[in-house]
Amino acid sequence: MKYIIYIILLSIFAACQPTVNQTVERDCVPSLWPDYNGVTIPKNIAPLNFSTVAFDSLQRIEAHVKAADGKEYDFDGGNYVDIPIAEWREILQASAGGKIEVVVAEIKNNIRYVYRPFYIKVADSEVDPYLCYRLIAPGYELYSKMGLYCRNLTTFEQTTVVDNRLIDGNCVNCHSFCKGNTDVAQIHVRGTLGCTVLKSGDDLKACNAKTDKYLLNCVYPYWHPSGNYIAYSQNNTVQSFHCGSPNRVEVYDSESRVVVYDVKNNKLLTAPELNSAKTFTTEPSFSPDGKWLYYVTADTVDMAIKTREVHYDICRIGFDEATGSFVGKVDTLVNASKDSLSTAFPRPSYDGKWLLYTKFNYGQFAIWHKEADLWMLNLATGDTFPLQNANGKDADSYHSWSQNSEWIAFESRRDDGLYTRAYIAHIDANGHADKAFMIPQQSPEDNRKLMYSYNVPEFATKEFKVDKGVLESRLKSGDRVQFGY
Repeated sequence: MKYIIYIILLSIFAACQPTVNQTVERDCVPSLWPDYNGVTIPKNIAPLNFSTVAFDSLQRIEAHVKAADGKEYDFDGGNYVDIPIAEWREILQASAGGKIEVVVAEIKNNIRYVYRPFYIKVADSEVDPYLCYRLIAPGYELYSKMGLYCRNLTTFEQTTVVDNRLIDGNCVNCHSFCKGNTDVAQIHVRGTLGCTVLKSGDDLKACNAKTDKYLLNCVYPYWHPSGNYIAYSQNNTVQSFHCGSPNRVEVYDSESRVVVYDVKNNKLLTAPELNSAKTFTTEPSFSPDGKWLYYVTADTVDMAIKTREVHYDICRIGFDEATGSFVGKVDTLVNASKDSLSTAFPRPSYDGKWLLYTKFNYGQFAIWHKEADLWMLNLATGDTFPLQNANGKDADSYHSWSQNSEWIAFESRRDDGLYTRAYIAHIDANGHADKAFMIPQQSPEDNRKLMYSYNVPEFATKEFKVDKGVLESRLKSGDRVQFGY
């Protein structure tokens, strides 16, 4: 009986296979979607399921994979290569520090097209297991439906941290963790239920960051490594929309300053260098030892008229954790304005060697600037250079570091110029990047059809969980802890 069932199943499977009348060898590598040709990946990443740009016309796709130890595997699928996780982990374990060879065959119109092999490098290094991000309509001007999500990078599991439909359609943004620890975290809520939510373990605290002295909300958070302070900017932000410019959306500040929130003493701290009517100052971050505060700053102008004349430099000022005070003089680390360029999002590596930032033509909001690229600053020598292998043909922007300082995550519009997708790149010992790769999905079609942009990809060492019932209750109660100063 079992033999008869096996014959029936085999016959059904064979009937589903396309008839191949001819095999043609192509003297080139396949055009992949996503493009995984020549990328460097961590040894704990989920399977790189892929297709080709001929996705919709494929009858079948096949992949012959050879691990670094010589063991060979065959995978296939209807219109994408579907790799079982168990076998993929076996391939990664055998190939750490080496490379994987992949030979692809497309079957179209009953013809098998066989391509030259392409290669995937496997670093002998792991990436932080989770990536947290917001999914939002790509224009950023609407937020009727959005959410914060947490992706397990070792599998395809994505969990919902908070869907804004739970909280009456209010905007949720600016998730931030202390050294990747999601138990010490914060998010902002904007709208009728607006507040800053601080998370300590399972406890959630809804706070009002506006004071009678500082009348703006806190934005762009970054935790001090001690967990005792959070650096914020306070911004009065304006959006404008262009009809004729390739940079469709322009976002700028009419006012901005940098403050530090003392968590234990419930107090906002600042300094004249960070809070002056003569400058726009924003996007702070702490050094991994907590002794420096990085930020970007530009001279104040009428932004509505002179947006293209505004160029931000990267500066730093000393910070004394014991007293919560700013010390010493301001250092300018990247003087982009002298070349009529601008910088954004200075983010130090956790080993203290590098400062990753975005460089572009003008202004402060790089996400919609097609020319925006990722750059690296060597904090020991002051040398700075573009991450040529990681940068794409469109905007590459908001970024974060893995805890081992060997991987970066960032958002990029390189695929279609409209949607930002999440990418990861390996950083070598000299601070240079290998070719970046799109985070893998169970089906490559998931990213082709997704009508939302990835926003603020932040690495995390554990899953980001928020008790949704407690969050809803805290927000809708109206009770707020008032920030002091």
